[in-house]
Amino acid sequence: MRMLCILTFIIFSYQVQAKQLRTDVSVPIAVLINGETGAILFEKNGHLVTQPASITKIVTALYALERKGDDLDVPIVASQDAVSAVPEKVRMANPLKYPPYRLEVGGTHIGIKVGEVLTFRTLLYGLMLSSGNDAANVIAEYVSGNIGKFSQEMNAFLKKNGITTTTLYNAHGLPYPNHVTTAYEMAKISALAMRNPLFRQIVKTVRYTRPQTNKQPESYLLQSNRLLRSGPSFYPKAIGIKTGYSSVVGSNLVAAAEHEGRVLIAVLLNAQDKYQRYRDTIALFEAAFQEVKTTRILFTKQYDHFSVPIKGGSIPLEAALSEDLKIEYYPAEEPNFKTVLHWNKPQMPILKDQLVGEVRVISDANRMIKVAPIYATRDVPKTTCFRLKEIFSNKITLLTLLMLFFTGSIFLVTRKKSASE
Repeated sequence: MRMLCILTFIIFSYQVQAKQLRTDVSVPIAVLINGETGAILFEKNGHLVTQPASITKIVTALYALERKGDDLDVPIVASQDAVSAVPEKVRMANPLKYPPYRLEVGGTHIGIKVGEVLTFRTLLYGLMLSSGNDAANVIAEYVSGNIGKFSQEMNAFLKKNGITTTTLYNAHGLPYPNHVTTAYEMAKISALAMRNPLFRQIVKTVRYTRPQTNKQPESYLLQSNRLLRSGPSFYPKAIGIKTGYSSVVGSNLVAAAEHEGRVLIAVLLNAQDKYQRYRDTIALFEAAFQEVKTTRILFTKQYDHFSVPIKGGSIPLEAALSEDLKIEYYPAEEPNFKTVLHWNKPQMPILKDQLVGEVRVISDANRMIKVAPIYATRDVPKTTCFRLKEIFSNKITLLTLLMLFFTGSIFLVTRKKSASE
């Protein structure tokens, strides 16, 4: 017997441990999520804290687009501070001697020169396709006015979006003490980034023409993510996102793939073989895309009716669905959810087939999975007491009745007086 009341109440909650995808992943850290719902399909050390290397640039691009994405063709001048570099051994031996954003000689770059004028658009492509550390610093200085301040603002942006462990001390990802993330948080960040149409367009681009500048002729930027390029690691369903590498942690990869409208995001970290990260990523995607959807019927239109007493109604309100309420999901994404019955505020009288409420299916992340309307199965007439109360609660009607009563009384008194005369 379901508890009944007007407004909203939970019919039942459903908790389950979703079945993780069965596939071999050799890299030490890996996570696969649904890019829309955030459902975790596969996890291996997903909350282990590690260094992100150049996948840091995903956050840099996302935050920069959030702040300055309205004007991509604004000219930006590269400063001396943004492109200065020191040898890797010197920087690693004295990490606190230099600012966290200082570049390393020989690190990935797009060859920006001091005083060179580039557009914000070109810098973003240089950041995400060629993993330009110099592009990261120039973008940071443009967005925040100060490269160090950019990192502070970027971390605040992450915290505002529920990312609590990831802490970034620079925009490019070169190693620095406590510059860390987790695979799970990087997957969440990437899912957020992929909702930005421009970010999504940039990270799936294979080749970009870098326009001539005041310092250099036209050239080309080539995508570093081999899932997107022809060759042994090419994956036709791939749509991004970013590679990373450092001598400290090895090779990292954040990848996105789409099949039949379903977008998945994989994060693989600390691979010692740079090609293994691609093989493992493809294996994860394929295991997920080969799953067959499961259908679960929650309520039927024939057998599941809902009832609630209505104030002023001569009989309880009864309602039913117009069609069975069911949800579909992939086995590795079976959701935890609750079903909530919401009654509309009743307006008496209620007529058969009138819309009177809805059943809502809500995920444990408070995302609306499905909504199904419910309709009255019979008329609910007003009680006599309710009718009288309506009449006497209406001041205009009551005043009219009093006037009629008063007029009628005068008429009867006048008539009796005339008759007696």
